[in-house]
Amino acid sequence: MTRLLPVIYLLCSAPLFLKAQNKNTAPPLAYHLGWDGKSAILQVSLDYMPANKDSTVFIYGDLNFGGQKEIFNVLQNINTKDKIKLTPRERKITVYHTGAGPTKISYTINGQLVGNPKRATVDELFRPLITPNILYLVPQFFMINPVGHPASEASIQWDTFPAGLPYFMSTAAGAGPAVKQTITLKQEQDVLMLMGANLVINTYKVHGIPYYSITSKSDTINNLKAELKPFFELYFPGLRDFWKDNEAPYYYISVLPLLSIDKPWATGYSQKHGFVMRYSGKFDDDKKRVLAHETSHSWIGNNMQIGNDEFDNQWFGEGFNDYVTMINLVKSGIQDKAAFLGYVNKNNLHDHYSSQVKNAPNDSIAAKFWIDKNYQTLPYKRGFIYAFYFDNQIRLASGGKLSIRDFLLTLFKRNRQIHAANPAANLTLDDYIAAASKFIPKKQVRNEIQTYLIKGKPLDFKTIRLIDGFKMNYHDSIPVLSIGKTINLKKIYAQ
Repeated sequence: MTRLLPVIYLLCSAPLFLKAQNKNTAPPLAYHLGWDGKSAILQVSLDYMPANKDSTVFIYGDLNFGGQKEIFNVLQNINTKDKIKLTPRERKITVYHTGAGPTKISYTINGQLVGNPKRATVDELFRPLITPNILYLVPQFFMINPVGHPASEASIQWDTFPAGLPYFMSTAAGAGPAVKQTITLKQEQDVLMLMGANLVINTYKVHGIPYYSITSKSDTINNLKAELKPFFELYFPGLRDFWKDNEAPYYYISVLPLLSIDKPWATGYSQKHGFVMRYSGKFDDDKKRVLAHETSHSWIGNNMQIGNDEFDNQWFGEGFNDYVTMINLVKSGIQDKAAFLGYVNKNNLHDHYSSQVKNAPNDSIAAKFWIDKNYQTLPYKRGFIYAFYFDNQIRLASGGKLSIRDFLLTLFKRNRQIHAANPAANLTLDDYIAAASKFIPKKQVRNEIQTYLIKGKPLDFKTIRLIDGFKMNYHDSIPVLSIGKTINLKKIYAQ
């Protein structure tokens, strides 16, 4: 039986500070922030012009962003001059206006560290994290933007903050917290805000593009500056060369230690112009692959998406991106042939072909993604394995003159055409098929998508030819890749 959460009514009061606005305009939503640097509490107030005289509905949090079902709990001490109704299950605040003109709602965000090692990677990435001398925010963590409101922008102003702490806001790198910033509401999940005593912020140039690195002095077992240097000198330039793309205003990576877990671990997520990572333990090859994978999402996943729902064709968004990641890690020299084989065989072929859900259809993934790790990794491995196969088929069909890169550049060109007409539009499966058909027969493309990626049948490498030097053998029904000793893998993937 479903337990219904109660609806709570409150009647509070707070002064108004906004001057009257023209009712025909839609000024930015004005967020004011305050933090003392010691507590776990962020003080927030929002000045806004109601879209109608009766009421305004606010929704806090996004379950698609980390699956945080309990996120509404961090929103506390809601205060306004009007009557409000809280509907926690729907993460909803309804304000019933008693007067006309601009108004204000204030509240606090409790960013206390949960400290549960079993949930550390979720709690420290997908909810506000505020502890003494450490603040981690995505604007979505404190914004309660009104539903159906005509405003398209939000201003962010720090009214109180601890002096002297290093500060980074991704859309205004170099600016201090005293400088008011304005973002579009569509950006709120793609803006990183950090403040902390141990933050180290370094600036690089990659093909003339500003790249920012945010690390922490609290990590005493790794030399992160040295570990990350090859990425800025080799991997990031290589990615931009791979895509023939030097169009970006800036990029940033935030690589910070996990606070509530000490076993070796790494996780992260990609933003439009950056990557947010949390880790623990030695910054080893696995962590470098996480960093490489997420930063590679600037193209597949962020810029190029097939379908309107990220789960529709996640085999492309995650799996193809993962294969491109390994190509460029090898090309840059950060990963060698042994590391490549280990990742293909252990992390992909073995884990996928021994998985109990390897035959699960694509449309079953979304419902179980956040509750079953087998389903979480399924589109990654399925897509990676198919991308590896597809790359081999293009190389064979072209006599070694073309590769998966040529297909992806064709698809990227189509993606740019689509975005030029409608920036909000995404690629379709038909766009993918049309681009792939330039390299292998169209009928084959359609059949393979349906068979291997939609219906979920694993590829049978006993019947598949690979390029010279690549060989697939089966051990206990699991395919294992070997590469000839004389094969220069770096040279192959440099093409």
